Amino acid sequence: MDNYSFRTEDTIQVIKVGDLLSEFVVREILAAAQMKIAEGFSNFAVDLSEMQVMNSVGLNFLILLKKGTSAVGGEVAIVKAPTKVMHLLQVTKLSPLFYRTQSLDEAYDCLLNGEPLEAVR
Repeated sequence: MDNYSFRTEDTIQVIKVGDLLSEFVVREILAAAQMKIAEGFSNFAVDLSEMQVMNSVGLNFLILLKKGTSAVGGEVAIVKAPTKVMHLLQVTKLSPLFYRTQSLDEAYDCLLNGEPLEAVR
């Protein structure tokens, strides 16, 4: 797999990432996401199943993606995040900002049904 890929499922953009350790790659992904937002997409599912670890660059990616989607009334679902990544999100107090799901189907349900974030925690 390349470092990342985008695909469309219904009205949701799915971003599958291999890692989020490089600032250059993160800027590239965010530029592509911003183009999708400009095209009218507001909800993103970020598949982290291929990741092993995350650093501050990855956290920054998630924060900036959330900021971009929130500006247009959208949300971000984190899908299949490894335990280490989930722990980092909890320690940094960022986990309440995102839907956290174990499957893409669960992410689609959350994003398409517009459930309040508190309801899926």
